[in-house]
Amino acid sequence: MRRAIAALALVVAACGGAGGAKPKTGVASNFSAVDIGGKNFQLRDHLGKDVIYVDFWATFCLPCVAEMPHLKAMHEKYAPKGFTVVAVSMDGPESLGDVRAFAQRNQLPFPVLLDEDSSIAALYNPRKSAPLGVLIDRSGKVVKVHEGYNQGDERMLEEEVVGLLSAPRAP
Repeated sequence: MRRAIAALALVVAACGGAGGAKPKTGVASNFSAVDIGGKNFQLRDHLGKDVIYVDFWATFCLPCVAEMPHLKAMHEKYAPKGFTVVAVSMDGPESLGDVRAFAQRNQLPFPVLLDEDSSIAALYNPRKSAPLGVLIDRSGKVVKVHEGYNQGDERMLEEEVVGLLSAPRAP
């Protein structure tokens, strides 16, 4: 029974991750990608202005799907204060077509990017863990990396975001 519970907890906490290098911290690297609407997104357009949460997710990842309503609510609540969620889909060819339908069905108000060549994951999520969130402050520094999702994690993330939003802006 204990093994079954432990296995279930692992499945709920994260989907994927192939071992290898840890997520990058330090100064945020720019990336560009096409969103589900066909528009080009550049991270550098937000660096130095917004607190950014880059969320690596996939439509087939149950913890990713469970986390998404919380990210949507946080984005809606804090976007006027300078908070932006950027959802980077790591769906492969077999599920890439599901990304747009998922985003539309769930009325996601933030950019949903397609990382078809895994170039963004190579920068921030080399193990391809899902979900994995990278929190970037207004100065463009990666301040926190959240791997996995368990119910209640959103409260901790919200506290971190509020703290970054209330910090004085660097000149």
